Amino acid sequence: MNRFVLGWVALWKSWTEPEFAPRVEALLARTPTGPDLRILAVLQRDGRLVDFLQEDIDPFTDAQVGAAVRDIHRGCRKALRDYLTITPVLPGEDESAVVIAADFDPATIRLTGNVQGAPPFRGVLKHHGWKVEAVHLPALPGARDDSAVLAPAEVEIT
Repeated sequence: MNRFVLGWVALWKSWTEPEFAPRVEALLARTPTGPDLRILAVLQRDGRLVDFLQEDIDPFTDAQVGAAVRDIHRGCRKALRDYLTITPVLPGEDESAVVIAADFDPATIRLTGNVQGAPPFRGVLKHHGWKVEAVHLPALPGARDDSAVLAPAEVEIT
């Protein structure tokens, strides 16, 4: 589809489909927004995930890192359970035998190993994958300058 037609289609859908307009608006925003940043903000708020990932952990012992990860895991796990409904892509335990049908969706199942021929494929489940069934994320407060703030700076007043 050429860009001229695409522009008119986007304009028409924005007028006629209320759920489509915010998707176009997000593309035109100067700063990133949406559920991707909201979930990251929630994981930071409840589990300090961004702090941990930004920290250089090389100077710390494995025991120190392990102790820190326990709290991060607890907070992030709670946030995921509170704000997302997540289910496995495929049922079954790791290392169980599976058959992948001919009409499988490559976005939901990644084939690895010796992939030859045509489906159905027989293999061993290495990881069941995850999919989001429902999202109930809180709104992020907007910054005055429209920047994407994941977590506000904290200042203790003495």
